[in-house]
Amino acid sequence: MGLFDVFTGKSKEEDWAKQAELQNWNDIVYTRKALDMDDPVQRREYINSCLQQMQEASRELDALELEYNDVTSHLRDMEEIDALPPEQRAEINDCAMKILESQEQQEKFARRKSRMTDEEFEHMDRLQSAAREGAKKLHEAEEYQKKIRNDLKRLDGEHEAYLYREEELHSTIENTKRLMIAISVSLVVIIIFLLFLQYGLSLNVIYGYMITILLAAVGITVLYFHNTNAVVELKSVGKSISRLIMLQNSVKIRYVNNTNLIDYLCLKYRVNSSKELSDLYDRYLKEREEREKFEDARKLLDTNEKDLVYMLRHFRVRDPEIWIHQAEALVNHNEEVEIRHSLNVQRQSLRKRMEYNRDVVAGNAKMEIEDMARQYPKYTQEILDMVSRYEEQYPEA
Repeated sequence: MGLFDVFTGKSKEEDWAKQAELQNWNDIVYTRKALDMDDPVQRREYINSCLQQMQEASRELDALELEYNDVTSHLRDMEEIDALPPEQRAEINDCAMKILESQEQQEKFARRKSRMTDEEFEHMDRLQSAAREGAKKLHEAEEYQKKIRNDLKRLDGEHEAYLYREEELHSTIENTKRLMIAISVSLVVIIIFLLFLQYGLSLNVIYGYMITILLAAVGITVLYFHNTNAVVELKSVGKSISRLIMLQNSVKIRYVNNTNLIDYLCLKYRVNSSKELSDLYDRYLKEREEREKFEDARKLLDTNEKDLVYMLRHFRVRDPEIWIHQAEALVNHNEEVEIRHSLNVQRQSLRKRMEYNRDVVAGNAKMEIEDMARQYPKYTQEILDMVSRYEEQYPEA
């Protein structure tokens, strides 16, 4: 025998031993070999143990009988329903079909991929009267925000251009001033040089004086006009810059107010944009429609269930409520057969357990007590007294 066979054989032996052990556990063994019947303590303990077994069996029988009666009642209800006239059975089947349809709608709703969470739905439900107007208002605010940003960008560009021009004009004014000073200094230097030529070297420099003064006058005049024009333009640029700043401030105020409006609307509706709010509102409308259908189906299901219970009770069905949970068996023969088979199996199992407790547990304990009374006639009265006290304490046992 191989190693696998050894382990397999051992496992089988263990299984057989366990099965035998479980079978032995079902057997109740009575033995008085080690019992001293003349000892009152041992005698009473043994009798009490038999009486306790009868009590336990009685309690178990009561519970089993209730369950057995319920199963039997259910089977009789099925027979009552099957024996109904075709017209009455058609009414029940029609009501059962309505229940199944309502249940199917509820199951579809439960299986669906939810469009919204309950929190989102409740929030939108509170604001649904103003949600569409809010989405329109938020969209307008976003469009206006784009225009304001474009205006601010354009104003910033103009402001930068004016600042650059202002800087150029300041540079022009400074440069013309320096050039005018340079021309004046050059004029003085040339005149001194011409005086030296005239008086030191006795040269005729009259034309030099004329040319020098003329060039200086032309240069200073041209520079003066440039300077004057730059100063005038600088004042105009300064005024333009001031107007731009005021206009920028006005636009910035509108920008801030519009931004605050957008932030408030987004906070109010718990979204980040008008598109998101519109999508949320559309989802809310579809969700509300589905939930209304679900609620209608639930109400219809309650109505149909009450109608079914009423009809079954009218047709002498003892437990009509249970058919609410197995309505399919009313319209599906295969389902009915399965339920009937399951009930029969349950009843067989209950009957077996009842027989075990009545015949094996209670019956053997009773026979054991009767046998003791026959074998030990001197203790018969004591045994009968114990049995009487037991029956008075547990009259239903």
